[in-house]
Amino acid sequence: MIKLKDFNQFKWIQEEKESIDFENWKGCKVSNLLPARYNHYCKIMHPIYLDSTIKDESLLWSQCNPDEPVQFVFGERLTLKELAEKYKLHYTKEISTWTISHLLGGIPRYLFIPEEGSIDEKTLRELVSVLKPFTKGIQCYFQYHLLKIVHSFPGKIENGQLYYGKLEDVFQLYEMGDGRRFGSPSYWWAEDKSWCLHTDFDSDFSLLGGSKEIVEALLSNYELECIEVDVSTRVDNKADKKNLHF
Repeated sequence: MIKLKDFNQFKWIQEEKESIDFENWKGCKVSNLLPARYNHYCKIMHPIYLDSTIKDESLLWSQCNPDEPVQFVFGERLTLKELAEKYKLHYTKEISTWTISHLLGGIPRYLFIPEEGSIDEKTLRELVSVLKPFTKGIQCYFQYHLLKIVHSFPGKIENGQLYYGKLEDVFQLYEMGDGRRFGSPSYWWAEDKSWCLHTDFDSDFSLLGGSKEIVEALLSNYELECIEVDVSTRVDNKADKKNLHF
């Protein structure tokens, strides 16, 4: 794996993404974050866990005393589909933990929602296992947004960092960092551009564009929760208008 000195190999993503019209804001779509060249896309939900020690499911994190130490007791994994059924919500393309937060006025204390901006290690390993058959003999690029690595690379790093190597090098990058690990890349893609994966800095899910076969492999994987989307699917914090009224 090597660190690249320029960002030429990242330009295609910057050029093929649809610009966001902030003056006439109508939400952020998949096409604002990923190139619109693909016929198939999916949203990869990062796992949610239950804290079985919390019996009052009406208690919100915002209602807890910030001065009291939190004991993290991770219980069983919950999917958004299960939470949608629990709270009688439609399982839409736009659903996310933001849906739960808007519905209840905050995130319930009995839930551990995913970290924003990075894929957890278990999900990352499962993604690599799915992508590996579609990336045989093909190198990959890994881009980190400057906000993810500024603590490790002080100074002028406006474009973040860009790396080139094997698909499995993502695990090495995941653990890199000075005092705080990088986590998963902001963007990573196959050199032939057959797939591209993005985790936005403010999102607790990821987006992938690729072939029908790749997306079907992700959707059929029992270890992952994936939802098929398209380029016009909204992914911002007020996207889920079928369940919520803004």
